[in-house]
Amino acid sequence: MSIAKPYLNIPGTTIFDAEQSRRGYWLNQFCMSLMKADNRTRFKADERAYLDEWPMSEAQKRAIAARDLNECIRLGGNIYFLAKLGATDGRSFFQMASSMTGLSEEEYREIMLRGGRSGKCALNTPAVQRGTSAAQGVRITASVYTSHVPAIGAAIDQRRQAEPYWQPVFRGYEPSRRWLEANMPDVVVLVYNDHASAFSLDFIPTFAIGMAASFPPADEGWGPRPVPVVQGHPELAAHIAHSVIQEDFDITLVNGMPVDHGLTVPLSLMCGDVEAWPFAVIPLAVNVVQYPVPSGRRCFQLGQAIRRALESFDSPLHVQVWGTGGMSHQLQGPRAGLINSAWDNRFLDRLIADPEDLSRVAHLEYVREAGSEGIELVMWLVARGAMGDVAGGPKPIVRHRLYHVPVSNTALGHLILENP
Repeated sequence: MSIAKPYLNIPGTTIFDAEQSRRGYWLNQFCMSLMKADNRTRFKADERAYLDEWPMSEAQKRAIAARDLNECIRLGGNIYFLAKLGATDGRSFFQMASSMTGLSEEEYREIMLRGGRSGKCALNTPAVQRGTSAAQGVRITASVYTSHVPAIGAAIDQRRQAEPYWQPVFRGYEPSRRWLEANMPDVVVLVYNDHASAFSLDFIPTFAIGMAASFPPADEGWGPRPVPVVQGHPELAAHIAHSVIQEDFDITLVNGMPVDHGLTVPLSLMCGDVEAWPFAVIPLAVNVVQYPVPSGRRCFQLGQAIRRALESFDSPLHVQVWGTGGMSHQLQGPRAGLINSAWDNRFLDRLIADPEDLSRVAHLEYVREAGSEGIELVMWLVARGAMGDVAGGPKPIVRHRLYHVPVSNTALGHLILENP
């Protein structure tokens, strides 16, 4: 594990971080289930039978049965979730806390009446290391940009690639698949937007990173795509999250979600028909559905922060960052069907040559020139920011560029950039 955790050696304290959250996911979900009266009744009637309904480890089940809260926390439990178990037992936070100290309730109460425990303790807290040489750890070699039109996924799934309508699209990706075979990464950070599959209008994170070990294909109303489950990279995802949040990016941590065509279509275009995706994927979702959506500038800055995070990860991984989203297109209203090829190609030119200037383009221009759904292009700026070139320095090498219209209702754009 490569992330420096300055909070690991605080005596008597377990910090509930992404690693602990993954470890205790089902334990905490079990606790949440006790918020329903029927579940509390079933649990009290036969604790073991109810626990066996949950895919927890045997150690977690034993800790719950023994009400060993310290062990529950060591195994990934969070006190706010465990409080549901305490409430089911008729115990207060005070009683739960005292049980973890080794003191009797009376002794604990006396300490609290005297003003509580001293918070002072001797620490040896190493600083978070940044700027590790890429030669010692992650190599960020390239970024890939591609549209993620759902009709492409349907064409692939229905084996229609050879039809005249689709031939130019899939022929255009043949050089990309050859390039990928020669430059296969260990991990892809894939920037995409959810299309009302994982996130409903109940909650819409501006930026969200997938922390799970795997992500199933979403059922978007016509069944899940017949593609492999996406395998994540929880350790690197946790490191990225820790790093960018410390740089003041309020990114949402997602421990389980389905992924829709926004993520699986780019994988199919680049990898073809495979039994398993040939690399791990860290989904990074950006809200471009409900306004306010993040500015191009903020997306570009997030990409730069992701690069710094990757460079400080000390495992020797080959990483690529992919930006996805349609080019000019509008799917609603009297302007539905808008495609602006001239604007799209200027966007591609600017993305290559001067992404920082491009990042200043206002939302209004995207909507006016590229259509209401053309705002998806701000996601390409996340991947471009991760390339790391600066003004006046050498620009990335263009390995492939493709532009094609129409694909269903949209313009299709595709670009592969390599660091020199």
